[in-house]
Amino acid sequence: MSRTNDVDANSSERAPLLERRGADDARSKANEDVERGTTTEEGERKDERARANEGVAFVGKHAAIVLAIASTLIWFASNIANNIALQDFHEAMTFDSVAIEPRMEAMTFVTAVQMLCGVAMAIALKAVVGGEKSWTLLRNGGTSAFALALGASHGFGSLATNMGFMFGSASFVQIIKLFEPWEMLTFDCIVKQWQGKPLQLTLGVVLSMAVIVGSAVSLLVDKMNGGSLIGALFAVTSGLLITSRIVFQKTFRFADSKSGFTQSLDEYLVMTFNALLVLIVTFLIQFTISRTAENGEFVDIADVVSLFRAELILFHPVYNLFSLVTLTFVASITHALLNVSKRVIGLLITLLWFHEEITPRILCGAAAALVGGFWYTIEKRASSSPGYDSCWRLAILERKPRERSESL
Repeated sequence: MSRTNDVDANSSERAPLLERRGADDARSKANEDVERGTTTEEGERKDERARANEGVAFVGKHAAIVLAIASTLIWFASNIANNIALQDFHEAMTFDSVAIEPRMEAMTFVTAVQMLCGVAMAIALKAVVGGEKSWTLLRNGGTSAFALALGASHGFGSLATNMGFMFGSASFVQIIKLFEPWEMLTFDCIVKQWQGKPLQLTLGVVLSMAVIVGSAVSLLVDKMNGGSLIGALFAVTSGLLITSRIVFQKTFRFADSKSGFTQSLDEYLVMTFNALLVLIVTFLIQFTISRTAENGEFVDIADVVSLFRAELILFHPVYNLFSLVTLTFVASITHALLNVSKRVIGLLITLLWFHEEITPRILCGAAAALVGGFWYTIEKRASSSPGYDSCWRLAILERKPRERSESL
């Protein structure tokens, strides 16, 4: 009897433990179900967010491609229209002599007005896209020696380009401009050598550049009757100034070229404003000298203004701005290829526009320039890839690092 009672007592003592354990198991299972449900919901939300991000990235990528194409087309079209307008201006503007001074005065005034339009356009765009205030940006940029140097290079380079049109046809100037990739490669190597960086110069790069230069020489021989030596000198000077500006801008720029439209717009505004200041001072000096000299030659500025067209003063800042905008979407190597393509397309269009003869040599030279541009892009992209090493590398031109003596 007592044994039975003991068993019942033990059973009654264990029963609450079993009940609690069962309840705990039930609660644990319920919590696991809740956690599993929560985890599932979180996973579904993460998947949804991932799919949304993928969709945004897909749309963003394709939007960037569309914007890059649109920017490139505007760059090409406005540059070609600017070249045509400059030749029309040269043909409409009559000069009393072939002297450089009156042509220089007229084109300094035109170039300054182009820069003024560029500043106004950039300020208007900044009012839309936002960012740092224009006045603050110009005040800070005006005190920077680097920004002033870039502005001077941009201003005088643009002036030299415009002066090239005063002594030669648009097609002639475009042919001279085909030498710019070689000039840019030269300046780029000089800066890298100065900084002690690898040149990334291969035999393929040199040969592809030789194709571009050879095609330019061939085109120049065919079109030499469309320009003069002084026009060629101005066009070459323009290329040297502009390519040096681009190289130093790319190397020491205060706004990253891949950081977006706003930064490119800021950089364009500061550079163009400083170019405007330099050209205003230059024009005032020319104006004073030509009108105070005993036999000074000058032009009537009213005649220059009367020949102004929208293409003459607006397309120059437009194509310069969209050249920078295109650089925010593509690599600098691709930008260089696009620049060569722009020159070739501009050459052919100006020949057709002004009804100039297109000979088989011109077509072969234009095709060779495009081939050289594509080849150059491939070679530069390969040589700049990490770990690239080849027997084609011109190691003899590389600067070797200095050997440092071990500390005692």
